[in-house]
Amino acid sequence: MTTGSAEGRCVACGAGVAAGAAVCTRCGTSQRMEVCPHCGATAGATRDAEFRFRCDVCGGPRVPLDTKKVRRSGKEVTALARAELARKGRAKNRAAAVFTGVALAGTIGILAIYGLLGVIGVVNPGLGFFLASVLTAGPLAALIAWFLARSRAQAKEIEPALDEAWLSVAADVAAQIKGPVTARALAEALPIEEPQAEEMLALLEAHEIIRNDGSLTRMRIGASPDKPDLAAVEAEAEAEAEAEARAPGVTREKV
Repeated sequence: MTTGSAEGRCVACGAGVAAGAAVCTRCGTSQRMEVCPHCGATAGATRDAEFRFRCDVCGGPRVPLDTKKVRRSGKEVTALARAELARKGRAKNRAAAVFTGVALAGTIGILAIYGLLGVIGVVNPGLGFFLASVLTAGPLAALIAWFLARSRAQAKEIEPALDEAWLSVAADVAAQIKGPVTARALAEALPIEEPQAEEMLALLEAHEIIRNDGSLTRMRIGASPDKPDLAAVEAEAEAEAEAEARAPGVTREKV
């Protein structure tokens, strides 16, 4: 669970921090210390423009909590793992595109020098030079385009995975709030402002985790209108079958 800084001191530089402060005003280190689901380090999570919050050790996406009272179900870990896999894949493809781009630039430079030597009459490039240019530069350019396309595709996978992870943690919070689930209650548990909490509340209602009045539905956390809780459906069907079997005048056939 989340642990605050000891005796009002920053966990990194030791400077004094206010009780409940999210970050140290001196060094900027996060004071929310939790076990990272990616690297396993007990570290803080810092705000990030793209990943919302990232681990201070490995840089992986995280969903921190502002309270010690909420118990995580752990269902957000799978979605965070998908976001982290997409992040690493995007980084690898970008690096591969840069490396291939350098190779392409070097190849074009060599071919340009060779062509210049042909113009001044030092060498005779001929048809072989033209074929070498096409067969070398062409595949490299196509490879760069392929790496960039994969990078863009993986980048598009990050935000939906993060949305799923945050919704899962918000559902955990909602399940443990006493009384109606409100935007203020979500904002107090999650490191988000009330406008963002209002959006999260609307998502919880859309996924039928809570009702319009803020009360919990019977649907379990993680179920959705498109993917209902199969265990709950089976249990309800079994209960109906037992009720019918007990009804007077109803006989059950032996199989």
